[in-house]
Amino acid sequence: MKYVIGNWKANKNHTESANWIETFQGEFSPNEQVTLVICPPFPFLSLVRNALKGFPQVFIGAQNVSLFEEGSYTGEVTAKTLKEIVSFAIIGHSERRKNFHETDEELTRKVQLAKKYNLEPIYCVRDEKDPIPAGVTFVAYEPVAAIGTGQNEPPEKVIEMKKKMHLPDNCVFIYGGSVNETNISSYLQTGEIDGFLVGKASLDAHQFLAMAKAATK
Repeated sequence: MKYVIGNWKANKNHTESANWIETFQGEFSPNEQVTLVICPPFPFLSLVRNALKGFPQVFIGAQNVSLFEEGSYTGEVTAKTLKEIVSFAIIGHSERRKNFHETDEELTRKVQLAKKYNLEPIYCVRDEKDPIPAGVTFVAYEPVAAIGTGQNEPPEKVIEMKKKMHLPDNCVFIYGGSVNETNISSYLQTGEIDGFLVGKASLDAHQFLAMAKAATK
């Protein structure tokens, strides 16, 4: 099984999200070899979920989860709130580590809360120095220099880093960093990568589905 995870980040409004969904619905072809996870901004989680409910091998994920479980935390979106809407949650993305100064301790707490409410964490690491909390299965390696730059890290470098990491047993190893439908095959040829965390390329439904198709070759 391969995974293609689309992280829309802070992009799209309601109309743009609806247009993306319409394109996806028209072009999607079921494939038992690939699981798709779509991670739109919080306001559009239910929109995407309801539109794609029943599509085989298609799941919805959150781009983040609160450090808090519930209570008087204005603006926070908790794992408890999300548990009936999403199946996955991205935790520890390098952009959040940088822009919101998230610590390893805070990220471990987020993983614990996600697991408590049956959300599967997609845990992001920048290199072998980032510790991986207990309970994590999906580990996404995203070299900072490749995030949003268009400069993907060569497959051999990705595999070198994978060997340095202290990965959990039965790890699902994900690569993220300027991956698209053109370069995805070079990573698949290694036989060492289980899926992809896709940023910019996921904003276009055509490209996202092209990557899903390529992941089976």
